[in-house]
Amino acid sequence: MKSCSILISNYNSFEAIQLCVESIRKYTKYPHKIVVLNDHCINKVDDIYLRDCQKKGWIELYESSEQLTHGGVLNKLMNEICDTELAALLDCDVQIKATGWLDDLIECVVDPKVLAVCEIAGVRISSYGYYVPGFYRLCFSLLNMEAYRDGMQVDWRHEWETREKEPYKNMFRCLDDIPRPRNFNDNSVDVDPGSKLWVKVNYDNPKGYGVVSLPEKVNSKYYHYGHISMISIPNPTHSKSVAQVRTERMGKIGEELRRLRCQP
Repeated sequence: MKSCSILISNYNSFEAIQLCVESIRKYTKYPHKIVVLNDHCINKVDDIYLRDCQKKGWIELYESSEQLTHGGVLNKLMNEICDTELAALLDCDVQIKATGWLDDLIECVVDPKVLAVCEIAGVRISSYGYYVPGFYRLCFSLLNMEAYRDGMQVDWRHEWETREKEPYKNMFRCLDDIPRPRNFNDNSVDVDPGSKLWVKVNYDNPKGYGVVSLPEKVNSKYYHYGHISMISIPNPTHSKSVAQVRTERMGKIGEELRRLRCQP
């Protein structure tokens, strides 16, 4: 049985991180440790909760003295902290809903040439006016860390690149006939953390490591609320629709957390 860490990046998620940690504890039978990096939260809620979890022995906690952003936190978790053979990578607003989820993911990386299991998306044109490489949706995923350490490490920080640079120069030729939005910049490429590994696997992978899609049977065993860290604290720039989404999602998270805590 391979050793496994569950790695979580957290930032101002309020009850979402509580639901994440406590649902993992309830529904995870495979031996594991939960590792959380708290990214200089300012809500005065997450710090207190996570430090209490550490005292209880529920998690291994790391705290940044300045905001690293999501990619910077992944650099710490994946490239410096993780010391296990496998790593489940979860966003702080993921809820585990049933047992067997981690076993289902681990079954997919039995082949040592499989680097990761996650949802996979292809290259696209963003409606905001730039190219987006393919990317791995790592909000709920598992990485074979032995393969990752074998020449597949990446710098997870977000970057803007130009299409004139390889491998982006030819990456988007398949999109040449697709209409562009009015504000489109034909030389702008948005490389987010999930794209970093996708580019590595597809363009700098001499040993031929692969990534497989999430098995269908795991889809009902988790739920990703999405963007909680970005919208949890009201901001004057937020639209009415964002405020409504925040109210709905945070309300559902609170409801699910109370229900979980009432279960034996």
